[in-house]
Amino acid sequence: MRLTVTTRIRTQARWIIRRPTGDLALHWALAQLPTLHLRELLHRTLNLHSIADGHELDQQLRTLWLGELAAPQSDPDPAGCPVCHAQPGTLHSNLCDVARCALTGFQRGYCHPGTTCLTIWTGRWPGSDECEEYGFFYRAVAGRAEPCNATDDGAEHDYNRLYAECVWHVGQQRMILLG
Repeated sequence: MRLTVTTRIRTQARWIIRRPTGDLALHWALAQLPTLHLRELLHRTLNLHSIADGHELDQQLRTLWLGELAAPQSDPDPAGCPVCHAQPGTLHSNLCDVARCALTGFQRGYCHPGTTCLTIWTGRWPGSDECEEYGFFYRAVAGRAEPCNATDDGAEHDYNRLYAECVWHVGQQRMILLG
């Protein structure tokens, strides 16, 4: 059985689509479900016996549909997002201050309703990779920011320069140099 990813249908959530060929297409947001609830949803789709509390699963799916992705309640993982504790490769929560908008590249606040602009936590601060690639670093000298090399003492990523000299590329989901 092959699994593929599908997008959200406007009128109703189609979390898993069973195709005539036997393939299953999973909605991208299902990556946020705990493993037990994802298995229960697969069991429902395949008309198998229940393995989890159906009410809990319904609540989880409602939360996903409304775009209210919840941060884990356990101790945060050091590799997780420092605000919403998203693990690398998973979506930031809906109101995470670290998350960038997938449509604009700017800090995500209340820019778009629902989950249309959620981004994935990579394990690194947004823009760090681009700063390193383009050599955008600064250090504080006498209370002012001074451009410097990555190897200089006190060098930090220059996110201000990144946003001044680059534009967000929606297809690549990263900042690219102008011109």
